[in-house]
Amino acid sequence: MQRGYIILITGAAFLITGIFVSAIWTSSLVGTITHQNTILNVVSINPLGAVNAITQISDINHPLSLVIHLESNGNPSLRETVRDPNGQIISANEFSNQFLTRLKTDVVGKYILTINNLRNNPVSVGILFGNLPFVGQNNQFNVNLFSGIVVGGIIIIFGIIVLIIGLMVVILDRRRGARTKPTTTT
Repeated sequence: MQRGYIILITGAAFLITGIFVSAIWTSSLVGTITHQNTILNVVSINPLGAVNAITQISDINHPLSLVIHLESNGNPSLRETVRDPNGQIISANEFSNQFLTRLKTDVVGKYILTINNLRNNPVSVGILFGNLPFVGQNNQFNVNLFSGIVVGGIIIIFGIIVLIIGLMVVILDRRRGARTKPTTTT
């Protein structure tokens, strides 16, 4: 087998390995996020109505994250309230745009989010409520959770570079072979 084809096979192997590593690591991270959090997509809140979301907190070393994405037009006005398992309000805010907050939790148990629509127009929201594994104590970002994705990306890039080099070697070998082929004349 010619060296160019060996390089192409090696590059393809690196590319496939990188995709596999990234996919496995990403699915693991996404699985952790979806199992440990309450995620609600496009929830409608009637005029002057409310919607609740509940999340179970078992690790108080990570802050409780709340992300609210507004998906409606107009001039919405909403109020969020988060209660701890003892019924104490740990967060209460009014907002009219996208909303993001992180809250320190001191108690293990069920936390209840209530979002009230303060206007006479219906509002649609997307909600993520719970512990995000990549946000640690003191709101420090934990990049170690993304290391597999980064390693997979590096392997993918290396595989692409090796594929390009292999393709160039195949082309150069063919050109050399065409030049050095003996011609027979009769």
